[in-house]
Amino acid sequence: MVSKPKLVYVVTLVALSIGLLGLLTGCLSDFPEEAANDSDTSRPVGKVIFEFGREDKSYGEFRRRGLRDITEYRCRVGVDCSTEAFPVYLNRAGYLPKYAYGGVEHIIISFELNRSYNDVTLRLVRWGDETTVVRVDQKETYLVTNTMLGSNEGEVVIGAYNLKLGALKKGEHRIELTVADDGKGNATYMWDALALIAKKR
Repeated sequence: MVSKPKLVYVVTLVALSIGLLGLLTGCLSDFPEEAANDSDTSRPVGKVIFEFGREDKSYGEFRRRGLRDITEYRCRVGVDCSTEAFPVYLNRAGYLPKYAYGGVEHIIISFELNRSYNDVTLRLVRWGDETTVVRVDQKETYLVTNTMLGSNEGEVVIGAYNLKLGALKKGEHRIELTVADDGKGNATYMWDALALIAKKR
């Protein structure tokens, strides 16, 4: 037969164990389940809708000259889009660096989907601390900052980010790119690659 003092000790020990377990569970629940996926910078696997450049830490394949008086570049996938014509620099509106004659302030990419996709990703690979403004179908607007690209303020390093656009329906679409007027960086950055990829189901 268990004596009364021992019984009190056992009950107290059980209570403390339950409390500790609850505290540990609460702490673990503070971490999002998909945190690893959110920070994943690897290239998505799927159908490539369009792609400019190669992920090789080189911008030599882009257009670097002949854009001194041009502020906008627009193209249609399957018609006149090409890496050779795509401006290597994207500049903040009203700002033209002396060395950025291969840059514009506004990029518009038009394309048509022959079917709907539920999971579409815009992959941006670029240098610089500037913030990219991405607008889809003249509706949704997204910001891709230097921290999202893994960069530190003042360091011109190359980074990659997978911007999840979600579902895109069959039909006509357009993606616009500009640089935010938020004081980040020196108002211009260079591309390494840009791709729109749809996950196959």
